[in-house]
This record gives sequence, C-alpha cells and structure tokens, in this order.
Amino acid sequence: MRGWILDCHPDYGLNSMVMWVRTAERAERLVHDYRPDIYVWAPAVEMQSLPRRLEMIDFPDTSIERKRLWLGEREREALRVGIPRYSDIQNLARTIDSWGHHDRYRLFNVDLRLEQRFLLERGLFPLALTDMNNLRALDSPWRHDYPLPQFREAILDIAVRAENGIPTFDDRLKKVTVNDIELDGPEDHILEELNRVIAELDPDIVYTGRGDDFYMHYLARRAEEHGMVMELGRGEGARMSKGKSYFTYGRILYKPPAYKLRGRIHIDREQSFMYVEAGGMYGLIDLSRMSLIPVQDLSRLSPGSAISAMQVNEALRTGHLILWKKNIPEEFKTARELLICDRGGFIHNPVVGIHDSVTELDFCSLYPNIMVRYNISPETLMCDCCPRSSIRVPEIGYHFCERERGLIPRVIEPVIRRRMACKRLAREAPRHNDIYAQRAKVLKWILVTCFGYTGYRNARFGRIECHESITAYGREILLRSSEIAERRGFRVLHGIVDSLWLSGDGDCESFCEEIDREFDIPLEVEGHYSWIVFLPCVTTDIGALNRYYGLFDDGELKTRGIAVRKRDTPPLIKDVQHEMLHELSKASCSSEFQDRIAGVLDLLCIHAGKLLDGSVPLEKLILTKRVSRRLEDYRQFNDSVAALMQLRERGFEVPPGKVVRFIVCDSSTKDFRRRVKVDHFIRGDEEYDAWSYMNLVVRATAELISPFGWDFDSLRDLIDPDQETNPGRTALPG
Repeated sequence: MRGWILDCHPDYGLNSMVMWVRTAERAERLVHDYRPDIYVWAPAVEMQSLPRRLEMIDFPDTSIERKRLWLGEREREALRVGIPRYSDIQNLARTIDSWGHHDRYRLFNVDLRLEQRFLLERGLFPLALTDMNNLRALDSPWRHDYPLPQFREAILDIAVRAENGIPTFDDRLKKVTVNDIELDGPEDHILEELNRVIAELDPDIVYTGRGDDFYMHYLARRAEEHGMVMELGRGEGARMSKGKSYFTYGRILYKPPAYKLRGRIHIDREQSFMYVEAGGMYGLIDLSRMSLIPVQDLSRLSPGSAISAMQVNEALRTGHLILWKKNIPEEFKTARELLICDRGGFIHNPVVGIHDSVTELDFCSLYPNIMVRYNISPETLMCDCCPRSSIRVPEIGYHFCERERGLIPRVIEPVIRRRMACKRLAREAPRHNDIYAQRAKVLKWILVTCFGYTGYRNARFGRIECHESITAYGREILLRSSEIAERRGFRVLHGIVDSLWLSGDGDCESFCEEIDREFDIPLEVEGHYSWIVFLPCVTTDIGALNRYYGLFDDGELKTRGIAVRKRDTPPLIKDVQHEMLHELSKASCSSEFQDRIAGVLDLLCIHAGKLLDGSVPLEKLILTKRVSRRLEDYRQFNDSVAALMQLRERGFEVPPGKVVRFIVCDSSTKDFRRRVKVDHFIRGDEEYDAWSYMNLVVRATAELISPFGWDFDSLRDLIDPDQETNPGRTALPG
C-alpha cells in the first residue's frame, strides 16, 4: 500500500504510535509499536547502581551506551532507560533527577515530541509518499516538485444565538455552514446533520475560524447536552490541550486550547500564526516535511518551534543526545566587555524628510548567511582545535572552528538555498506562483527566527556569544558596505541591520556585485522610490528607525511603522490614513508632494466634521487592545480596564494575551459602564467620544506630515482653533 502520512501522534492508551495515511482512495489508520528511550549520565559509581534502583520501580530495560552528550563532545557512556508507558516519561525523569539532588545527574531525550522521534528513527516525514508495507519513504523532504494527494476540504462556519452578546457554551446553536451547505432548524437536528455531512464529504482538511478558541469545543458541549457525540474526525474524540498566556518579544500573548481531529487536519484560520502570517497551507506542508512536525500540530506552533525541531533532528541524526533542563550560564563579562559585545545591528539614523530618487537595497538573509559563512554554532565557538582560526569576530575577538561544520550552519544552509530556489521558481512558474511564494514566506520566518534563538536562554542550542558574534559581523558588513557606497558616489540616507537606502548617481548593479564578491552574501535591490519620507520619533526630531513611507516607480506605496500597518488601529483611522496616502501618492517628486499636503489637510477637516456630526458608523470606531495582565493586576484605570470590568460584570474573564475590542463613549468618566462599550454589547444607539477619536485622526495625520511643519498641536489648532476642551460625546442621528 502506498499513501501520504496525513498525521502521526502517540496513543497514550495503547502506548503505540498512530499514523493516518491518505491513499489514493481513502484514509487508513495504522498502529505501530514504538518504545522511546531516555538517557541518564551520572558519576561512574552512581551509574552502576542506577539500573538496580530503576528495576525496583518497574523500569528494568536499561543498558550502557556510548553517546555524544553535547555538541562537539566525544562519545561518553550514558545509561539508556526503556520506557514501556508513554505517560511515565516525565514522572520517571523527575524521579531520577531527584535521586541526583537535581544537580548531579544529567538527563537526555526527555521532552522530545514522540511523533518527531518516531518519524526520524524510521526515516519518514509528514506528507511523505510512503510504501506502507515496508514503512519506507518514496520521497525527499527537500524535493521541490513533490506529489501530494487531492485533498478534500471543508470550511466550517458556525452561528450561535448569543443571548448575552458573546457566545457561550450555554447558548443554543443557530446555524452551521459546511462549504456551501447550510444547516439550520432545531439544534439536535443541526448537530445530526453536521455529523452526516462531514461523514459524506470525508474531508482531509477542516478549516474553521476560532475553532480552537471556542467553536469546536462549543459543538462538543452542545452535542453532549443532547446525549450525542460530535464526530468531526475519522476517529473517536479529539486531541485537546489547555490554553495558556505567555510572554514573548516584549508582549503577552495567548495560545488558545488546541482541538485536533483524529484522521483529519483541523486548521484554525484565525488563530494559527503559521497559517495566517507565515505561509498558508502550502507553507505549512513544506515546513512540516522538513521539521517532521505533522501539519495539524505545526499550525499551532511558532516558527521558533519549527527551527528548534530541525536542529534537534540534525543533532539526533549525528548521534547526539538532547539535554533536558539545559542550564549553560553566560560567561562573566566586565562592564567594558558588555559595552563591546552586547550591541545590536548596524544603525544609520535616517535623514528626516522627503527624498527623491532613492534605492532600497536588502541583504538576502543576512544573519543566517553570516551563521553559515562564519560557521557560527555553540560547539564551534572558541574551539580548542583552532586557536589560530582565521574566523575571528570583529571588535569582540571570539573565534570559530575551521575544521568541523557546526550544527546551526548544517541546518540553516539548506533552508537558505531552498528559499532562494522558491523565490526563483515563483518568478519562473506563474501557474504555481502561490505555491512557491507561500513556501518562500514560511522559510523567511524560519530564517528570521533562527537568529533570535541563538541568544534565547531557553533555546536548546542557544549561546549568547553566538548571538553577539552574528550582530558584530552584521555591523561590520553594513558599515563597510556604506563606506563602499559613499566611495561610489552614493549618499547613505538610512541603514538598519540588513538594509540600506541610497540616493545619488552611482551604479546600483555594479555596487551589488562588488558587495557580493566582498562578503559572499547577496545584496538585492528591493525597489527604487520616486520619493520616500523618513519620519521622526514621536518624542524627538531624531529619525525613527523603522517608520517611513514611499512611492516606488511602479506606483506602489510601501509603508512601515505607521497607523495603517498596526493591528490595533481602528478602521476609521486606517481609512483616513489610506486616503491621505492616496492623495500624497499623486505626487511624482518632492515639489509636487508639498503641493499635495493641502489635500491632506482638507481630508483631515472632512473627517473631523464627520466625527462631530455623528455620521461615522460605530463599527469604524472599534479599538483593539491586547490584555497584558489579569484585571485585578492593573493599577491604573483606563479604557482597557473599563472593558475588562464590563466583561467580568457579565461573567466573562479575559486571560492575558487575548484582545478586547470596544468603542470609547466618554473618556472623562471613571464609570466603567459609561466609559467604553465592548463590541459584543453594542446596540447601535451608543454615543461616542468624538474628541477622543479626533485626537487619533490628528495623530495619524501628524504621523504623515510632521516633517513638513504640521505637528499634532498645529493640526489640532487647525480643526479646533478655540481649543474646545469638552470631549463632545456624539450620538448617532436617529
């Protein structure tokens, strides 16, 4: 039998691995016996006594094996412990760790994904075309033109009779739509019909919006109320996990509880970052094949989890064990050493204002290419075998191995090559443009993340010294590139990390060729602007590092760091800024741009008038704010707190990391019921705080034209010369 591995997961009841295989005709469930191992290193005397202690607690399957305990190390003896029951892995590891007083023993391969280990050990990968009789892959994860089955898909949309504005598990089901099939009527009838339709369609992929967050759990609860079982998968029940709040890159985010179907792939198209932002279904499939994480699981993970999995796979392939509870402290540094080492990427502050005829140049995957070219990896850092290495980090002085290729470069190099190939194929194969573009996009996220993980203390193979080395090389390359550009007659208007903005009469093509020869890292023309505006920081006149907008020669606008790019911007403000940008884009040069500012001011006055006369629809005024803490942990009363208090009053708790949406009704009051109105509770006759929104419109306008003498105060004077202080709540007519 031949088929594609649709899903793979452990069955904790059977202590076996379950594979769902999609053949040309149907989906098959296959069960495979698999017993994972963990490993223990202990001082020699204690290593001899461990097997007896383990046998006393019913873990008799042990043996001494020679393994590499860390990258770059020679093989050493470690105790292998066979695990008969999957659910015992964590408890056993904690027990052994306690025997060593949590510091004498080192444990390995404890917290690895079982499906990932199973596939790796058998030479398989998700959605590989596989000879199931011999359990042999007939495919390669790095192939570009790999075959896939004709997936059957179902798009599931659910409507709830929400009695309290926000749907709850106690509200009755109103309607379900599966693709173009509408199911309505009594609730039990809808649920029965949904089971029947899903069984008839037999989809491989089920798409939902907020399925993980609410709707799949809701359907299961409503079915339970009627003594029914919701059968949306090909097997009984679903694989579920709890939701959690977590901190990342300076923000609190919320990961909703997962609802994974058995034998089908459930994709939550609203909650999955990997689907929405990082590459769509084609990108997910491609990354799943490379990382050995099944698509359904991967859609609920981050790009960092994928690159970490790829690194683990490479380490296991080369005979390494994966340390549990990694704790490698950063080397001590003096204050002087910190000043030298602890720096970010290259920054050339932008020249604030408008500039004509500007070229933007970007290094292709600068940091990943640096890792590959200079062999940057934890085990190659300051190696003993190459004290005279020519790979010496500028400014810092670290050196890297010239003899052995590091783990990180071995993992990253094929990803870089694959992304470049996908970009080329997207240009050369118009019929398959979407496929290759999505693959290139997801690989870009992987390459972006791999740099951050080198300095992340919880990353399995992170070392801050590697992170410091990458940024040091990056600064050197950008600085020298800027010097070469100026020597060639360019003026450097702005530079940040891996990009340069140049004006002048130099030859961009020959400049890029020289940089490529000099550093062996491709420098590409991102585009040529007819004009570009670099914006100042909000609180100073210094150029902001990543806030600008400009008009390419082909008429396309590029914007960064302004209101239209931000997810929490109300629709009204986005509309206003889009209109203003459209007005400015009619200019072909800086002199014409200045003439268009009058049109921007006219638009400001028009929208100010609409706000004051109450003609702005309420749905255009909804603000989106991410909750950073529990309600009781807030110390100051603000709009978000008022929204959370409204929600709690009606029985709804919002965990940190989720968002709340509301309109501002009266920003001057301390009454949470009157200050805002949560979007689910809006009736349509609410009053809104016109001047709160006016300030947002003025701020969005100043964001675009402050370099030209129109800051917030002068624009506020324009629309409110008498400096009206009354907030001016406005009711919709009628």
